[in-house]
Amino acid sequence: MRSTLLKIVLPWLITVVALYFAFRAVNLGDLLSHIGDADSAWLSAAVGLTALSYILRARRWEFLFFEKSMTLWNAWRVLILGFFMNNVLPARAGEFVRAHLGSKVSGQRRTVVLATVASERLADGLTLSVMFVLCAFAFPHGEIPVELSYVAYLFLAAALGVGVVLFLRAPLFNLIDRMIHRLDHKAADYTLSRIRIFIDGLAPLFSLKRIPLIVLWSIVIWSVELGAFMAVGKAYNVYMPLQYFVFFLVTVNFSSLIPAAPGGIGVIEAITSALLITLGVDRELALAMVLTQHVIQYIVVGVPGAIVMATWSGKIRLSEEQAEESESAQP
Repeated sequence: MRSTLLKIVLPWLITVVALYFAFRAVNLGDLLSHIGDADSAWLSAAVGLTALSYILRARRWEFLFFEKSMTLWNAWRVLILGFFMNNVLPARAGEFVRAHLGSKVSGQRRTVVLATVASERLADGLTLSVMFVLCAFAFPHGEIPVELSYVAYLFLAAALGVGVVLFLRAPLFNLIDRMIHRLDHKAADYTLSRIRIFIDGLAPLFSLKRIPLIVLWSIVIWSVELGAFMAVGKAYNVYMPLQYFVFFLVTVNFSSLIPAAPGGIGVIEAITSALLITLGVDRELALAMVLTQHVIQYIVVGVPGAIVMATWSGKIRLSEEQAEESESAQP
């Protein structure tokens, strides 16, 4: 009971504290004035580029399966609904919603779909890490945000770990098979078999044939996202070097990993606005930029996500019963 209460209260406590630090020294009048003066044309461009990035994500997702399992339309619907649920549910539960519904439209096991989602996250983290490291060398003062470098190293270590696991896949599978035979217990068999399926699901990320495609699509996706962030800067007449906008992009995405309220409310505003201030942006202007970018993300994900959720019933290729039968029938 106490641990459950802590899991519920702690993220919101982090959010409240973060919001306090984000707004504590801000002149609300100046903040609202900046927001009111923003160029609507550039804001529209930011919305369009952000929406395009999610279509590109859906296309890339297809390459994370060994065989084509769903149409681009279904991939986009499942993906956008997963991101939408991440914004309304705690602990990034939208990933599990996405795995569940992705299984229903693709006919793949939920564990396999969840592995592709994990591969996607790893590809994104690596792409952002490389962008961060490359731009860090161009940082004029020789100073880089230490916290961001830790996250970048973490993604690089995760990629190395996944590569080692896949390289040693055969002996690992032999070990799992021996454990299943020795334990001879239904729950243990189920858990170990799902571990094996999950490892198999990660394999396309390190396939020699798929790597160039995944790398290319990841570069395109994050270049489009970077364009959206630069459009937000243009809307507020903020002109910064390219590497500063990369830091803006990386900070927003890495700070969203902090276990706060759904959607990273508060922590994104506090951490990213603090970074922009260190880069020379006025405090109120920095917060206006971060708030605008965050609202754009909510709009681009929230509006279609809510529509997909409302219209999903009766339009799924596999029924719930069929999905369960498929899950249990496969070895």
